Amino acid sequence: MRLWSAIIGLCICCLASVANAQDPKIDITSEQDEVTVGQPYMLRVKVLVPSFMPKPPVFPTFEVPGLIVRLPERSTSPVSERIEGETWAGVQRTYRIYPMKTGVTEIPEQQLSIVYKDTQTNEDVPLSVAVPATTITATVPEGASALDPLILANGLNIEQTWQGGEEELSVGDAVVRSLEISISGTSALFIPPLLESASSEEPPASSAEGEETETETETETETESAATFAPYPEDAVVTENMERGVMSGARTETVSYIAQSGGTAVFPDITLQWYNLESEEIEEITLPGLTVTVAQPPQERTPIDRQTVILWVLIFVLTVVVVWVAYRFVYPFARPRLQRLQERYDASAFAAHRLAEKKAAAQDLNGLFVALKQRSARGIAPGEDLEAAITALGRAKYRDGAEQGASSQQWQIIRSKLRKERRTLIFWHHTSTATKLPPLNPFI
Repeated sequence: MRLWSAIIGLCICCLASVANAQDPKIDITSEQDEVTVGQPYMLRVKVLVPSFMPKPPVFPTFEVPGLIVRLPERSTSPVSERIEGETWAGVQRTYRIYPMKTGVTEIPEQQLSIVYKDTQTNEDVPLSVAVPATTITATVPEGASALDPLILANGLNIEQTWQGGEEELSVGDAVVRSLEISISGTSALFIPPLLESASSEEPPASSAEGEETETETETETETESAATFAPYPEDAVVTENMERGVMSGARTETVSYIAQSGGTAVFPDITLQWYNLESEEIEEITLPGLTVTVAQPPQERTPIDRQTVILWVLIFVLTVVVVWVAYRFVYPFARPRLQRLQERYDASAFAAHRLAEKKAAAQDLNGLFVALKQRSARGIAPGEDLEAAITALGRAKYRDGAEQGASSQQWQIIRSKLRKERRTLIFWHHTSTATKLPPLNPFI
């Protein structure tokens, strides 16, 4: 019994080993450990099966942020290999992966789907195989570490064209600026938008040409102004080309600027630095700007609107009528009452108090005594603090050896006391008894 168990176990192990030996094989290889930013990282994925594949395999894309994945011409080709004395057939795909930034970029595990023939049953066997994760390390040459934006290429050329602006423009005319940038040795996706600054919120030509000198007259200064332009950018066109394994491309940018106002404007220069991989040096390209002049539009006079004129005439006539009616009919009835109110105010203690404040501000001592006497006769006598301040003023002013600044200080104290007493008189409506008629016989 034990013998049969051992034989059965041996057969199962043999079948398992045969089955494992017949499983498809996935092989991933690369040509380099590190790669320069913008240069191709060669990654090969090879699939082998013991028979053949009736359908082409579905390879992973390996597309992740920060990587440009391209398949060159004839990137997928058939392969065969001898394994344990048998010929295995398969397919190999070569990827060109261009890192866009420095550092390590991880490509996560992805799936590869295949269909192959079973050698024993001759049936199609679908299978999804996990392609293990891999990492790509990108570096930058020491001399190019300070570049921003980072452009590493074998060659870079920019052609600039202008349309309009050579002669004086009128408001509404256009200036068209176009750039044709060609690059070799890397993808054109590394070229930044060069006209983006001109398409920002601020006008691209917002400063007048030159600075005013000291000899310019005021009239010349007033007439000079900065012309403004509205940018209308077109969508950039980016193309790529692969020739004998070397990537190249081009980027085209075009912006139309429409003049919005008259004056002088300067379109700025554009400077771009890039690293030449062949000479291992930083090179610089400068695109000259352009100075344009826009004629001032003629001043248009706003035509007089007949309805507006009629409206203002009606308003004027109505105002005159209202003033005349008020003067002719309302004022005669209101005048006696206004006079009575004025006389009542003049005879009030508050009016006498205001007069006292004016005399104190003028430092008129006699006038202050008269005004306070009137206020007392009208029912409001000066307070003890105010009388003490007036007495102190007299002593400081008329005693022997009095200081000059002493009287000024006392006047300030008197004005302060008067302001304090004014608060008690604001709502005081009592009139002086002096406003009443005297008795007919004062001797009785």
